Amino acid sequence: MEPSDLEAIAAAMRLDHSFQHTYRCSSSRVEFGNRILMPLSAFDSLVDRGVESPWLFELCNPVTGKTSHCGVLEFTSYEGFVLLPRQMMESMELEEGELVTLTSASLDKGIFLKLQPHTKNFMGLSNHRAVLEIAFRDFCCLTTGDTIMIMYNNIKFLIDVIEAKPSWAVNIIDTDCEVEFALPLDSEPPQEEEKKPKELQKQKQPMEEVTVKFKAFNGIARRLDGESVTEQVAVGDNDDDDSMVNVERKPCGSKKVVLGSNVIQSQEGSTGEPSRKGRQEETNMKKEEEKFQPFTGRSYMLT
Repeated sequence: MEPSDLEAIAAAMRLDHSFQHTYRCSSSRVEFGNRILMPLSAFDSLVDRGVESPWLFELCNPVTGKTSHCGVLEFTSYEGFVLLPRQMMESMELEEGELVTLTSASLDKGIFLKLQPHTKNFMGLSNHRAVLEIAFRDFCCLTTGDTIMIMYNNIKFLIDVIEAKPSWAVNIIDTDCEVEFALPLDSEPPQEEEKKPKELQKQKQPMEEVTVKFKAFNGIARRLDGESVTEQVAVGDNDDDDSMVNVERKPCGSKKVVLGSNVIQSQEGSTGEPSRKGRQEETNMKKEEEKFQPFTGRSYMLT
């Protein structure tokens, strides 16, 4: 026998140990949990095919493609129908009389579940472990994405399954499973601290102290007699006494004003030497300055 023939036989044997059937669905008298009622013919088919217990099934809504998992409670439904808990019908988006496909499934034991209550009232319960142990008696498996309903003190709580390990669907029959809770859906998200806009504070840079030496006159000095002027000028950026040198400034094309006269003459003649008339006027000015006359006007007598 060739290897290909052996593989075909093995595949046929695996098919013989699987169960798949499409039924009409309807709501059962059971409100909570995910155990369904199946027809008696389904029991015979499971036994004949040798499907191992516990009998778990994958449900699929052929219209929406939504899937979940369930177990069987009894084989007492009408032929061609399966009865689902009302909450499971809503979670699977199924209406009365619609088709649902059941396929036998083998699920691993759950070791971790992350649940998210719809209301924060559930988180106010004193003993969540005891509440879940009692509520999960109506469930044989859980699937990521399911919304389940449990009852405690006549109060109904909706809970979403948002994570499961070691796989996305797990068996919770007789298993010790770690449970973690996410924030309830109706709880306010943690508000981030409002970042108050900080006013941009302009850093005041200290004003550089600038020492300015007072100078009575910053212009170029000129003598009335037209002679050159000797002036101290700082060398470089320092104003220290050591850095001051004497510089002789000569008038360049300047005009000389002769006091007592309206005539403005050039300091130098056409030949570059002072004129004879200019030297005579300078001599007369010096003599007049040496001889002080308090009053040179005419006198008048009052009669």
